[in-house]
Amino acid sequence: RDGKPLASTPIRSTQRRGLRPGIVAGALAVLLALLVAVVWFLPDATRSPEPTTAAAEAEAPSDTGVVTTDDTETLVPRRDERVEARQATESVLGRLLAQVKTLEGRAVERWGGVAWTEVQKDYAAGDAAYLSQDYEAATKHYEAALVKVAPLLDRVDSVFESAFADGGAALEIGDAVEALRLFELAVAVSPGHAPARAGLERARNLDQVLGLTEQGLALERNLELAAARDSFERAVAIDPAWQPATVGLARVEETIRKMTFDARMSEGLNALADGDYRAARAAFRMAQELDSASIEPADGLLQVDQGLRLDDISTLEGEAQALESAEQWEGAKETYESILELDANLAFAQEGRSRADEMVRLHEQLAEYLDKPDSLSADRTMQRATQLLVDITRRGDVGPRLAEQRDELGRLLKRAATPLTVTLVSDEQTNVSVYKVGKLGTFDQTELELRPGTYVAVGSRPGYRDVRREFRVAPEIDMEPVVVQCKEPI
Repeated sequence: RDGKPLASTPIRSTQRRGLRPGIVAGALAVLLALLVAVVWFLPDATRSPEPTTAAAEAEAPSDTGVVTTDDTETLVPRRDERVEARQATESVLGRLLAQVKTLEGRAVERWGGVAWTEVQKDYAAGDAAYLSQDYEAATKHYEAALVKVAPLLDRVDSVFESAFADGGAALEIGDAVEALRLFELAVAVSPGHAPARAGLERARNLDQVLGLTEQGLALERNLELAAARDSFERAVAIDPAWQPATVGLARVEETIRKMTFDARMSEGLNALADGDYRAARAAFRMAQELDSASIEPADGLLQVDQGLRLDDISTLEGEAQALESAEQWEGAKETYESILELDANLAFAQEGRSRADEMVRLHEQLAEYLDKPDSLSADRTMQRATQLLVDITRRGDVGPRLAEQRDELGRLLKRAATPLTVTLVSDEQTNVSVYKVGKLGTFDQTELELRPGTYVAVGSRPGYRDVRREFRVAPEIDMEPVVVQCKEPI
């Protein structure tokens, strides 16, 4: 069967045939009363006066009673035999009633056909015989009905399975009328079968689902995709198992996604062409969310990064050139290094960094000489400074800052090469020496021609503490005589 007792979920028959249990019970009560009257009272009324002979007093045979009239004797069944016959009939009727009830609960009237009609005929004939107290005939009719009921019981499962399967097939091809008929039959045969009840619900909604699906397809053909999606969604909400609607919804959503993806890619490429890299990046990222498997958004984002890097490089290049023009070589060097961090292979940045680095070193050398002009008096220092001055002069067109420093160095070199007269005063008893000049001996006063710079004069005298005098020679200061005398005895 379908896993449940056949009589577990009966459906009340729409047409009643034969005797129902209530009618049978009432009829049995009436028949019982009639039987008592017939068995007990009727014989008393018709029997002759009590016999006076022993033969008359003898017991009649056990299986019959003798009823005496004026000229005839009639044999009638005894009460026990009639009760037994009726009980036997009712036993058969009970079995028949149980099986009929089971079949009626499985909607046999909808599928039993001729076989069920024959059962009803035998059932009705049995009822008629029963009411006529012809129990033997009633039993025969009821037993004939039982024989015809058995095949119907055997067919219940196959009837349900066929209706359920054919109903599903009708649903698949969109035959709402046939699907509704078959699923109604399946539910009538097996009311507790959940898939059958679900199929019946789908069949009831099929016309509406078909209409919404056709509407969605028409809108899709006209490229009214948002409206088509709405129609398919409504169809799927009613029947999630209706494949044409679910497939249509997926197809429309994919079309919308692709069209949106293409639109975002176009926006990104247009923004990229206009140099609007922020807008391009936003568009490409939206496209990437729509289709993470596509490489196109990634390529677009790479172009955005390259564009931004080129923009940054271009901006930094302009800044570096401005710094070079202002002869701010330290800043120019740092800017070129920033460019090389973005792209280490840019030749102009490599050359610019080298050029700026060279100028930084040049200015550092100039600053050293310009900050300490007295050091130029030393021969080696003067030689290096002179060579530097020559190198700068050979550069030709130099900036105003470098030209100014060049001219200042030239002036300082000329100053360093021009000796100045320095007067030294002593006491003719102190031996005087001047570092970087030599020993001068004792004297009262002498003059020396010295280049600008710092000098040290040392005096010594036996029995006296040595003296040390540092003095600076420069054209921009008034030179006072340098006194070197040992006056402190030891």
